Amino acid sequence: MGSKDNDQNDESKDTVQSNNYQQWKKHTPLLYDTLINHHLTHPSSCIRWGHRLGEEQNHIIQRVYYCERGAAPNTIISANVKIAKPRTTDPMKMDKFEETLSSPSVTVLTRIPTPNGTEVNKIYTCEQNLNILFTKSDLNELHVWDLSSPESFIPVATLTGHSEGSCDSNFALDSSVIEPRVLSGDRDGIILMWSLDNNPKSTPGRDANGMIPPLSKFEGHQATVEDVCFNPSSSSEFCSVGDDQKLLFWDARASNSKISEALQRECVDLHCVDWNPSDLNLLVVGTASGATFVVDRRKIGGGEGIEPLHKLHQHQEPVFRVGWRPDSTVHYASGGDDCFVCIWDISQLGAQSESMGEAQESKEVIFKHCGHRGSVQDLHWNPVIPWTLASVSEDAAWVILSEPFPPLSSSTPVCRSSSRSS
Repeated sequence: MGSKDNDQNDESKDTVQSNNYQQWKKHTPLLYDTLINHHLTHPSSCIRWGHRLGEEQNHIIQRVYYCERGAAPNTIISANVKIAKPRTTDPMKMDKFEETLSSPSVTVLTRIPTPNGTEVNKIYTCEQNLNILFTKSDLNELHVWDLSSPESFIPVATLTGHSEGSCDSNFALDSSVIEPRVLSGDRDGIILMWSLDNNPKSTPGRDANGMIPPLSKFEGHQATVEDVCFNPSSSSEFCSVGDDQKLLFWDARASNSKISEALQRECVDLHCVDWNPSDLNLLVVGTASGATFVVDRRKIGGGEGIEPLHKLHQHQEPVFRVGWRPDSTVHYASGGDDCFVCIWDISQLGAQSESMGEAQESKEVIFKHCGHRGSVQDLHWNPVIPWTLASVSEDAAWVILSEPFPPLSSSTPVCRSSSRSS
């Protein structure tokens, strides 16, 4: 009887989720300026915007990179996407997409089989040359790709230095916007930094097999490094978070490269971190508890613990990715295991939603995207189109959404009523 009851409960939950998803879909013309739902053949764990390619009368064309895993082989994918310019989408067509089909707005250009068929966990672009990609997989080495090359399916360089098995299911990767430097953390608590040339093939120290050793090695974490992030104004300063509940700040130029340490007092794993490019004192951290912390680095002392400026709760499951809106000091996005993408406005702190009954929610959550059916693995703000965000989830779909400006607040009844159960 127990098995039958469990099956009935699962069916009931699926029915509720399906009904709520359809309710959300029905309301999309009221919630979004643009919405692109692109179904994948297999799940994905990463997505990244590339360069803007041009525009048409009502569309901007931009490159996007992502991966598919679970396929044979796993693949890195380059695609062009047509994004509607603000206020040009016909609202009456917004909810007409087919959930199980690829979007006509997306044109796949290249599918690159991954080395040894391994799953790619993270993708980053080289900001100095957006045709260059850095990928991190379960292998103990990272790969560098030049998608402008006729031989783009062959890595132009391999970044070595991690020990065998230390990168299994690890997502800690970042690249500097100042110069072509790459950071990677691993399960042993080690962080490596590589310095490349704008043309990776010309990097000093690259051997005949394309191998590039690390420039520096950083030791300070006592458990898995979950994320790393460069200071947006420096190619030497960066921070890291890990399963030892630590947020660490580093400076590769200093003799003692670890310049400050903060221990999260509630003893919860720290999953992700992003450094505000508009206010270099602010960082946002996502946690295993579902909370997000806004941290002022000026208030952190060695070993004294994190005293976040703001500690915000909305997600009911771990947060896997956070990201500041590129030109804002107050807006950031978070994606979690509860299938939601939340957009926050910390200037609204302390305000409470009106007319929400028992479901009191803070107005810091100004938008909640409810269109994923699986765990949100990655998100990335568009660097050239305001208020536009790409996210990818375990349900084999990625979504590009553009919000009205300013976005609807969390007190908008239709936004909250369209939320589905997690």
